[in-house]
Amino acid sequence: MSNMKQEILKLLKNDRFISGQEMADRLGVSRTAVWKNMNALKREGYRIESVTSKGYHLTGHPRYISPTSLEMLVAQSELFSHVEYLPTIGSTQIEAMQKLEHHDGAYMVVAEEQTNGRGRFNREWASPKNRGLYLSLVLRPNIPISEIIRFNLFISLAISKSIDQAFRIESGIKWPNDIYIDKRKVSGFLTEVVSESGVINAIICGIGINIFEDEDIMDLPNATSIEREMDVNVDMDLDDFMEKLIRNIEHYYHRFLNEPFSAIREEWKSRAIVFNKELRITETGESYMAKALDIDDEGFLEVLDRTGEIRKVISADIEL
Repeated sequence: MSNMKQEILKLLKNDRFISGQEMADRLGVSRTAVWKNMNALKREGYRIESVTSKGYHLTGHPRYISPTSLEMLVAQSELFSHVEYLPTIGSTQIEAMQKLEHHDGAYMVVAEEQTNGRGRFNREWASPKNRGLYLSLVLRPNIPISEIIRFNLFISLAISKSIDQAFRIESGIKWPNDIYIDKRKVSGFLTEVVSESGVINAIICGIGINIFEDEDIMDLPNATSIEREMDVNVDMDLDDFMEKLIRNIEHYYHRFLNEPFSAIREEWKSRAIVFNKELRITETGESYMAKALDIDDEGFLEVLDRTGEIRKVISADIEL
């Protein structure tokens, strides 16, 4: 049998009262075992109502990513074979990289806190305990290294859609790796690769999402959080969010492996926030102002600089 907490959580999520005896009978365990695992779920943050003669009922979800729910989602996944959940770590990205030789296939590393989180261009990513999602995915696509820009665009679409679906928020994508809500950054991701002879053996994709309000995050001039942006009447169900995020990543990763960027180009453009705006673009050794015009079928940004020259941006830091 899989983890008993997972089995009890499945029964509780049926949205009805269920007695301890019925759970014990269905799982083939004692009432005491059910009681112990129920208390473990409560310590994890689940709010479980107990009513005499009716049984137990799930009334609320944890205020952070639940390891039990996450393990359950990975057990059901067709892509991911393993998840490592850590209370604190320097960087999920480094931890995921170090485990490449110990795990085959795709897996993920999740932490409640990072003490040395980082984003693109080696910038610090504030990762206060239980205030955001700090996640690194390891994928093994066996593709040319030139395809990595396409990967970023497919994954950015998966993250943006998951936020919108789970929290009823309208997010947008700043090319190529940032998710914004109302001109403020709520999420970003860092893509690193292990390659040989121009072929990617592994992609390590570190995702950071600001979920709850926190001083470390709010002190940043252009940052926001899900909690700040969502309607007060919307339920903050992080189990539901993680299910949507994993499913969308699976969906768009499959499409990335089997379809060109042109297949999602219009969908991606409908979420883009960079077009027809004056941008500061910083590439290696050069910074200039330009207006984003379009994105080509390879995923490169086409911009018009102030001299009237149309440029193709392959890798750059972009400021709105």
